[in-house]
Amino acid sequence: MKLKLFTCLTSIILCGYSVSSNAEILHVNGFYQGVGIGSTQVDVYESNSVQFTTFYGRFGYQFSRYFALEGRVGFGLNKEATPLNGFVYTQNQQDGSLTSEFIRGQVDSGLNLQTSIFVKANYPILPKVDVFLFGGYGRNKLSYDGGDLRKFAEAVIGTDTQTTLITEQNYDEGGVTFGTGVDYMLSQRWQVSAEYQYFNADQGDINALNLSVNYRF
Repeated sequence: MKLKLFTCLTSIILCGYSVSSNAEILHVNGFYQGVGIGSTQVDVYESNSVQFTTFYGRFGYQFSRYFALEGRVGFGLNKEATPLNGFVYTQNQQDGSLTSEFIRGQVDSGLNLQTSIFVKANYPILPKVDVFLFGGYGRNKLSYDGGDLRKFAEAVIGTDTQTTLITEQNYDEGGVTFGTGVDYMLSQRWQVSAEYQYFNADQGDINALNLSVNYRF
């Protein structure tokens, strides 16, 4: 009977130690960094949307088991035909006067820059698994292909030797960003994360699904 009791207690202690050790894996405070890949959908002009595959870097500091501050910098890996509504301006080379013409069409665009900085709140649900929420500021910048813009504008309004087209135009939206996801610890230092991120923008919603690998120092 005593042997069985001793064996039972030993098993409980070892089990508790194992759980405790696994729990300690997540108790790694300090700096961390990582890389990720994602898919970002940008709503532009009259509910049309374009989708970009993104690559980004993560840089953060874990203040405690539950809170961190993180920043990200990323860019798109592909170009997409993007609906464009706007004005093309022409400038008279003789007197410098400007005239404008409304245009509507499609041009190639790329996601030149995606950045965000936010506070992240973690909550453990399993020894190696956390769920998290985050919120802060984010920005997305799309660059339209200048050659496509010029060709389209010339087709719409025409050009002559007295007129210069001014067609440099970018989509650059900044505002509140927030999201949620799951962290899974592969080891004491390595972690994988999957998440959904939302960017609030004046011209339309921006939604992203991301997967990343992170290293804790």
